[in-house]
Order: sequence, then C-alpha cells, then structure tokens
Amino acid sequence: MSRAHMFGFTVLAVAVAVGVVVPYAFGSYLVSIVTLALIYSLYAMSIDLMGGYGGLVTLGQGGILATGSYGVAYVAARLGGGFGQQLLWGVLATVLISAVFAVMAMRTSQVYFLMVTLAQGMIVWGFVTRSTRLGAENGLRGIARPPAFSAYWKYYYLCLAIVVICGLLMALITRSPLGLSMRALKDSESRLHMLGYNLAATKFYVFMLSGFFAGVAGMLLAYYTKFVSPSNAAFAISGRGVLMAILGGIGTLFGPVIGAFIIVLTENILSLYIARWTTVLGLIFILTIMFAPDGLVGAGRSAFARWRGRRGDAGGTGGRSDLLEARHGAGPLDERSAVRSDPESGSRSGPLEGETTT
Repeated sequence: MSRAHMFGFTVLAVAVAVGVVVPYAFGSYLVSIVTLALIYSLYAMSIDLMGGYGGLVTLGQGGILATGSYGVAYVAARLGGGFGQQLLWGVLATVLISAVFAVMAMRTSQVYFLMVTLAQGMIVWGFVTRSTRLGAENGLRGIARPPAFSAYWKYYYLCLAIVVICGLLMALITRSPLGLSMRALKDSESRLHMLGYNLAATKFYVFMLSGFFAGVAGMLLAYYTKFVSPSNAAFAISGRGVLMAILGGIGTLFGPVIGAFIIVLTENILSLYIARWTTVLGLIFILTIMFAPDGLVGAGRSAFARWRGRRGDAGGTGGRSDLLEARHGAGPLDERSAVRSDPESGSRSGPLEGETTT
C-alpha cells in the first residue's frame, strides 16, 4: 500500500473517531448542525462523483435530492406507510427520476449538459410547486423518524454511518473500471470513443450512481427536517452543492465534506455572531479561487508535495522517489525523464530508443 493510501486511511480513521465523540463533547444544537453538515456532505460528494471524476458538472442535482425527500414524505404524510415503505418509495422515485434525467442528458456535454441539468432541476421544482398531492407551496409535514433513531444523537450516528458507507462505496467506484472510464471521459471524450467505449452508456451509469447517492441524502434530509417543501428542489440547493464541492476540492471525495462543513457551519454558527456572515462566506470563496483554485484539499496536497520535495532535496537522492511519487499522473516515462534530466546525477544515460541527437 502506498504512502498516499496510508495517509488517506489515517485521515478517514481520525475523522470517524472525531465524529463518534461529537455527541459527547457538544450540546444538542451543535450536534444537529453537524448532522445537517453530514447530510450535505453526502449530497456534495454525489455532485463531485459526476463532476469531479466524470467532468459532468450538474446544476439540477437539487431536483434529485428533492425527489428522494418527497418519496419519503408522500408515503409518510399521504399514505401512512411504515418506515420500510417510505424507504422503498424514496429509492424507487430517486432511481426513476435519475434514469429519466440520465436519458435526457447522456448525449450532451460541456455547457449543453449544464443547461439540460439546470432545466431538469427546474422541472422538478415546478412540478412539486403546482402539485396539490405533494402539498404545493406548503409542502408536506408529518414525517417521523424511525423509533430506533428518534433521539437527535441516535439520528446523528445513523447519518454518520450512512455517509461513511456511501463515501467508501464512491471511493470503490472511482477505482473500478467504471471509475477509470469516468476519468477518461473527463480528460477526452473523443479518445474514449476511439477506444471503443460507449460514451452515452458511461454517462448514463455515472448519472444513475450520482443520482442514487443524492437521493439517499434527500431521504436523510427529510427525516432530519421532518418537513419537505419546494425549496428542496430550488436552484439554490443545486448551486450550494456545487460550491461545496469546489470549495473543498473537486475531484476529491474528502473535499466536498470539508466544503459542506464550512458552508453549513458558517450559515448556522457564524451567523449567530456576525450579521454580515454572507460577506465572510463570499470572501472565503474568493480567497479560495485566488489562492487555492484546486480547492482546500488540492492546496493541501500541493503543500504536502512541496514539503516532501524539500525533504528529498535535504536527504539527497534517497528522497527523490518521494518527490516523484507525489507528482500527479507521473508514469514510467515521466519518472525516467525526471531522473535522466536531474543535474545532481553523476552521469547521463544515452538517448532513449527512438530519440535523435544533433
């Protein structure tokens, strides 16, 4: 196992350990805020799965989030169904709407994909706003949490466990053959097509997986607020998820978690002490774009790579492998070229095969 993987598992273990002790260290209000941050973390990770790894940035993920919420709320408020029926309807509604939206968007790309997903989110918002069965603008009430998780701290642990499990599943997806296809889709659609891959099918699978995790977040949000309204499908919710992913670091599953916690804590904690908290949040976004365009996690990775590089320089040739390992996307040719062009090496090997000299 590489050092990068060991570091990632260490960070995950520390984060989970900190999450476990939160109900013992803080009061009910702060625990409820952290619960909301966990739910939005899962939502932001679903956006990052499609946008950060597949290059398919969406502005309609709030519609899928609201679909999961309304699936649970409709059974609870209108049909009086049990917890199992609520989950079943929530999952079925999420899968169905994700499949329909995926078919609509899978043959588009770049700005066209962006505009199609924006329209999809507005379709859901318009439907739930006008539907009297769904409460129209008044929404749906009467959503009760499962009896085993009715207490705030029990529901916190439930959300923590679901977010960790879903995060691990997304990490496995990004390292699977489908995950490699997603990365290739982000880099160059034409090359992926030349290799014989079905671009439309790849986009469909990515959209479905991303929508499923967004729907799970929507169901958790419905049980958290015990109320669902058309605001769950508003454009602001979709935009907030994108901002969370960008702030923490798009293309990294841990980055959206950091971004979600920063935004949720700023909105609910900092706003108690600073009247112009929106200005503070805006300054955070501006400074991040200026000095950390790859997000906070990307900036941390770059700083760590520079530190390892200085450590390698101080340690001589023994640290050169660490520097090469820290480089993103460094393949065999990159490493070979770096070693051959190192001015500290005692001698330079001859030209590579196929290389000409003058």
